[in-house]
Amino acid sequence: MERREFIATAGAAAALISTREVSAQGQTNTQDMHPPKYAALEAATAKCVANGQDCLRHCLGMLSMKDTSMATCTNSVIQLVAVCHALQTLASLNSTFTVAFAKNVAAVCDFCGQENRKFNNIAECRACADACKACADECRKLS
Repeated sequence: MERREFIATAGAAAALISTREVSAQGQTNTQDMHPPKYAALEAATAKCVANGQDCLRHCLGMLSMKDTSMATCTNSVIQLVAVCHALQTLASLNSTFTVAFAKNVAAVCDFCGQENRKFNNIAECRACADACKACADECRKLS
């Protein structure tokens, strides 16, 4: 290896190492600069969406068997999943609209929870009702 090749290779290696160190430092600083403001709300809405989808799967299964006894529950869960997913997104972004939107989501959670309690003997509905209550409580903490 000639001297020029050695210097070029050493320079490239030094530049690569330097870039990695700056990149790693930038990642640490970015996390410290923008911490999540609504971490608990984000977690509660995520759980509400997941349990809501489980409940919805059960409701749709019942509807496919021509059992319409859970029609109102189905409707409330569809709305719940939509608004909780939207609130989860706002919370994860530290959006200025999070607090205002959370008030409305609490009302949807309350309604859905009441509908699910009518079917407390079904595990999916019971879990959804519990998640609705927890999410509504987190929403109210922001007020």
